[in-house]
Amino acid sequence: MPPSAKLVYRVLLYNGPMTHKELREETGLGPRTLRFALSKLKNSDVVVERIRLEDARQKVVHIRRLGELL
Repeated sequence: MPPSAKLVYRVLLYNGPMTHKELREETGLGPRTLRFALSKLKNSDVVVERIRLEDARQKVVHIRRLGELL
């Protein structure tokens, strides 16, 4: 995994589910680097994105739990 993906994973591990904007602010990564890191994590089935219930225009990134359905 690239360092940016490891950073995103650690931030999610400590802070819980976050939006893309919150992740950018917390990690200091640029939009393109964040998208790259998230794509690596999603392709490895480490994280999952879900629609935010309060605002369907936003997605929230969660760490995938063991046994969670795809």
